[in-house]
Amino acid sequence: MSVAVFFTRKRPTRRIMLKLYDGGQTEFPQYDIEQYEKRSMINLAVQALYEAQLLSYRWMKGEESHIIAEVWLNFENISSAYSLIGRQPKGDVVDEVCLELLNSIDKVRSGWAKQFLSDAYDIISRKRSIGNRLPIDRSERSDLLRAICFIDQMGELEMLERVFSLQCFGDSKRFEKAIRARLLGILSKYLDYEYDNTDEEILRQVGITKYPEQLEFCGQVTMSFDSGTIDFSHLIFGGVVNSKDFQRGQLRLSPTIERVISIENRANYIEYIYKQKNDHELVVFHGGQFSPAKRKFLMAVAASIPTTSHWYHWGDIDFGGFSMLARLRREIKNDVIPYRMDKSELIRYSLLTASVQPKYIEKLCSLKRHSELVDCLPCIDHMIENRVKLEQEAMLTDLI
Repeated sequence: MSVAVFFTRKRPTRRIMLKLYDGGQTEFPQYDIEQYEKRSMINLAVQALYEAQLLSYRWMKGEESHIIAEVWLNFENISSAYSLIGRQPKGDVVDEVCLELLNSIDKVRSGWAKQFLSDAYDIISRKRSIGNRLPIDRSERSDLLRAICFIDQMGELEMLERVFSLQCFGDSKRFEKAIRARLLGILSKYLDYEYDNTDEEILRQVGITKYPEQLEFCGQVTMSFDSGTIDFSHLIFGGVVNSKDFQRGQLRLSPTIERVISIENRANYIEYIYKQKNDHELVVFHGGQFSPAKRKFLMAVAASIPTTSHWYHWGDIDFGGFSMLARLRREIKNDVIPYRMDKSELIRYSLLTASVQPKYIEKLCSLKRHSELVDCLPCIDHMIENRVKLEQEAMLTDLI
């Protein structure tokens, strides 16, 4: 997007007026007509501003040269008025913010960042007001835009929160103190997430973490390092690799793997390993919306999976579960198969479903716009029509 003419100045049709004394009423208590010195001092100040063509005024009828009834700004000289009090005109601030947004839009590539910046630009340029879209404070606003651009440039990298703050601002606590809450508000609106996601889970989606992520899986997998190879197949109840260790190794799946299944919730992941997993499966703990570090892991699994194998995903039958499935198909492997995420499961466990509010229905409706979920529409429509969702823990009764 190139910088263009993005505003039209309109002269206000209403006066900005202050009543000093009119009909016994005042909007400026300091103008006490009973105190000659105060009244005279304010009269002289008003007359000086009038001579500077910054405002106009009207005397009270019958009290000309003694009592001022009202004063109002001269809009044609509003910039001089701002200059006199050492402030930047509102119009100039809006223009400056619009230019900052346009420059930031040109720098980012990720969908959430580009959409937020574009929405903010459209609203601010149209309403000619910053409103609550961005911080009014210039330094805080600048830091927020810097953080968004920095996160976008991180790509697949993952950083501890304090390290991110230090590299982005030169201050290890600046992010937490001034930017974190505002950024979370933006991410909550522009990322796919469930209402019960923690702040840490939301930030992890864009690569900002409190600690390195733990990657959990169970199956015939090896990882090769410069110092040797680790065989995880001996861990029959699953293994864990620190994301930093994963980045320096190479993952390999056994050619005997016939199926991969990623599972959203930890309880189901553990129970599945204990009671259902066979020797020809790789079971992966998916967790919530995957972070850049987990995305690398999932891509490595997809690259190593035998060509004859299938990938299944088992998640909640709700907005989060289906948005995760859509992401897996979009970013990892386009033929991932939903496991126990259909209309029949909703009907089977109807007594264990949870009712949802109208706002949640809007989120469910948004799933229908995902081309990756065409085969899931009967289930999504059933959730919308019956205003229900189902957490996959409800299905653990089958495994007991």
